[in-house]
Amino acid sequence: MGMQSKVLAWFFLILYAVLLITLVMGRDMIAMYLMGIGMFLEAAIAVWALYRK
Repeated sequence: MGMQSKVLAWFFLILYAVLLITLVMGRDMIAMYLMGIGMFLEAAIAVWALYRK
């Protein structure tokens, strides 16, 4: 999935940074939720971009 939007790229960078922080803090369930949300959003954006053309 190519990230064409700088805003989306920064959003996911921040999302995964927060995910790493939650892992370090021992908040495993919050990290799992963030990971699931991030993966779903990336897949949804990829499908949307594929059919947009």
